[in-house]
Amino acid sequence: MGRRYTDVMRELVEAIVGGAHAEGGWLPTEAQLAAQLGASRGVIREALRGLEERGLIAVHPGRGQSIRQRDHWDTRHPDVFRALIARGPEPEVVADVIEARAVIEREAAARAVDAATDGDLGLLKARIDAMEDALGLDTVRRFDRTDPLVVADAAFHDLLCRLSGNPVLAKLIEPLHLPLAELRRVRAPERDRTLIVHHRRILEGLSSRDETLAEETVSAFARQLTRWVGTRRPR
Repeated sequence: MGRRYTDVMRELVEAIVGGAHAEGGWLPTEAQLAAQLGASRGVIREALRGLEERGLIAVHPGRGQSIRQRDHWDTRHPDVFRALIARGPEPEVVADVIEARAVIEREAAARAVDAATDGDLGLLKARIDAMEDALGLDTVRRFDRTDPLVVADAAFHDLLCRLSGNPVLAKLIEPLHLPLAELRRVRAPERDRTLIVHHRRILEGLSSRDETLAEETVSAFARQLTRWVGTRRPR
């Protein structure tokens, strides 16, 4: 059975992020990559399209593919973000992602204070209840994207952003909820209970219908998350 392009693409993402292919340099040819990675030319082409979509390479017809500078990489994409975490150095990238999500979530919270119904807030509470339930499961210690606590944490933040009433705003950060929840679980599992406390405070802020309080609970969690995962700028 031949290799899937998604696996080949992730391998190339990690190689680029890890510096195996230098920024500003060129990737090997399609034929060379096919031989090196044990994949067909068709799979390699699909993988290269994925790299281009993630901002890692620029395609030059007739010449090949060059590695783009780091500031062009789409760190919103989970593959790129996870590779930066795994292959680093990544402290500033993680802090930037947490800060960016906090900016969007503060706006979402401010909007939800007026727009969210009691039913909407009930759905947020259900996400927190799912987090509580996850701590009682024997399988909770998976520490990956299938971990029920990670899934429930990500679902809470996804719903919070969608309660802004602006689906475009919510989509801006949606791909990163799961990787952030996964990273927190891996680096600070001792904070599981405190994590839930912070999510309850966010819900309380929204339920108060006080815009300033709602925004501050989001900011407080972002500051705490920054400390937990060992990054800079705990504002």
